[in-house]
Amino acid sequence: MVTRPVASKHHFRENEKNLSFEWPHHEFLWGVATSPYQHEGGMNGEGEPLNNWAWAERDNQVEPSGKSCNFWNLAEEDLKRAKDLGLNAFRLGISWSRIQPVYDLPHPENPSFLEPPPFDPTVLARYAEILAHCRALGLEPVVTLHHFTHPAWLGLDAWIHRSTIDHYLHYVDYTIKYLLEHLPKEFHCEPPRFFLTVNEPNMLATCHYLYGYFPSGSNRGIHAATTCLIHLLEAHSKAYFLIHSLYKSYGLKPYVSFNNYSSNLYWLDLAWLDLLHANYFGIKKQKLFSYLWDRARQLDSAFDKARFSSISLARKALGFLLKKAQHFLAYACSFESAWKELLEVIYASKQRPFDFIAFDYYDPFVEHALRWPRWNDELPKRNKTFHEWMMEAFTSKWWDWRMLPEGLAFVTHQLTHYHLPLMISENGLAYRYTPSGMMEKRRDSVLRSHYIRAHVRIVNKLRKEGAPLFGYLYWSLVDNYEWGSFSPRFGLYSVDFQNGLYRKEIDVFGENPAKIYAEEVQKARINKISWKK
Repeated sequence: MVTRPVASKHHFRENEKNLSFEWPHHEFLWGVATSPYQHEGGMNGEGEPLNNWAWAERDNQVEPSGKSCNFWNLAEEDLKRAKDLGLNAFRLGISWSRIQPVYDLPHPENPSFLEPPPFDPTVLARYAEILAHCRALGLEPVVTLHHFTHPAWLGLDAWIHRSTIDHYLHYVDYTIKYLLEHLPKEFHCEPPRFFLTVNEPNMLATCHYLYGYFPSGSNRGIHAATTCLIHLLEAHSKAYFLIHSLYKSYGLKPYVSFNNYSSNLYWLDLAWLDLLHANYFGIKKQKLFSYLWDRARQLDSAFDKARFSSISLARKALGFLLKKAQHFLAYACSFESAWKELLEVIYASKQRPFDFIAFDYYDPFVEHALRWPRWNDELPKRNKTFHEWMMEAFTSKWWDWRMLPEGLAFVTHQLTHYHLPLMISENGLAYRYTPSGMMEKRRDSVLRSHYIRAHVRIVNKLRKEGAPLFGYLYWSLVDNYEWGSFSPRFGLYSVDFQNGLYRKEIDVFGENPAKIYAEEVQKARINKISWKK
């Protein structure tokens, strides 16, 4: 609970006056989110497309993804479930690894491909079917073009190489052109309007090269993480203008963004939004880093003024130390040579590469990032380095993340700085499924019903106060593969991964999370809150 307000109605109304944009509709988007590798299944097995997790799966470093929840073949059934809940939006990803596949695993750090493999139009035809089905059911598709994975032919560490940017843009160009041409012609429906170019670029860089949660080669550390992030931001910016150009040639307008993982560490989250907005806001290149430092101090000050009861004095001290460390690392990274090309892209146009701001909201406070060490909930991974072993023991897992609806108000307040519509592109609660086959109760005793009600209601409260929120997507519709493990369970529907992948409405705690979400969405609709006045 917050003991003083983090945002006022007056603040949101004032920001609302500054919004100036065209929008496809005024209806608030209530939906769910998925991703290709985590939901589709059919990756990294014999005769299947291979992505950058294929080496880890082959070497038993992680649980194999297998069929996952088989969304690739069961998409129509799952989309109907979403529709039956009264939802009107569905976030899904398009897998680069499927569209431009390789079936033989190269060397992880020295792939020997002289030319990229050809695109597979039959895969895009299947994605077109799924998108058309979304349209037929009245579900607005929100399409992610890159959700943490890339084709294996690019090797393990694709994003520390500048050449990956061009490969990614080639894939985006082919994919968007296909959808623009085939969806109206063959399915008589509109192409997608909402795109997320890159999912959580901040977490992709850190999970590969700092935390060791994602597979990577010999390149690790702050230099590799910074280079990766810079290349992802450049790829996003170029993809933004490419998508707009392609849509314009068809007389259409897309809405493009990326989605960060929300954090109160400035240099992990808001810094990159500020950086890509710098030229738009009139910040001179020679004053850019001093501007970013001023914004970092503003965020730290705002957080200190918003007193959250979940943060004890000890955790506050921990947060203070971690923030000091990130400021030091940010200064060290400011000398990276890779910034040059990104700054050239940023300052080449006064137009910012965003049509809206998308953010993933879980537990955003670094004060909660560490825990007393525990080894009874380690993820199934062999041959861990000492660094990885310590990170797993001391860092919070999915099922440790706090329920903090009040933090959503704080994050929303910070994001109104950009005067753009806001989408909550992920938000959800995890249980832990143990190796012994039991679903473990959370240590805080929070149930998914509590979580859903609290967050949907804070979203409605913020909307009433004038916050420019236009969408909320719960993660996820069904249980899925969570980056090397089936232990975290987020689904509105439980999935029995051992017996036929059946979707179950009633979970092991006797709740029906899907029904609860549907009821909360219906209540919100009855109140008839318009996101845009």
